[in-house]
Amino acid sequence: MVVDVLGWSGIVVPGFKVLGVEVDAVVEIDHEAHQKRTGPVLDHDVLAMWEWPESDQPSVVRLAGVLSRHEKWRSGLRAVGRLGGFCAGAIVGEDDETCRLECAYYGVSILDSNGGLIQQGREGRAPRAKRRTLDRWVEELAYERLLTDGVLA
Repeated sequence: MVVDVLGWSGIVVPGFKVLGVEVDAVVEIDHEAHQKRTGPVLDHDVLAMWEWPESDQPSVVRLAGVLSRHEKWRSGLRAVGRLGGFCAGAIVGEDDETCRLECAYYGVSILDSNGGLIQQGREGRAPRAKRRTLDRWVEELAYERLLTDGVLA
């Protein structure tokens, strides 16, 4: 499985649409936090308070990585690059020099169409990306999707 090849742990959320792109998201679930919650919250003010250092409201869902399966690797890189501030990224691409160089520049992993690893990217989010309210909002969208799909009850 792709998740194992990349070293990501979690559940795959296929076709996750966020910030104008569609990717397969891999999320880690905090089941204890899920039991304490009544559902996803998308209100900016509430999420901003939850991101304060004093807050004890844990995230139910954390993004581990996103994978793009676009037909053209450049389109996939563009989609994954937009989400690089949130988590690790990977594309299904080609084993050619241009693809490897561009993905290395952005820290994106490359997989072949059979799920084999061509090039390993960075682990986690972009090095200078700091956690912010938008992170929590994206996580809440993933949480909502997991509930809608029946993965969480």
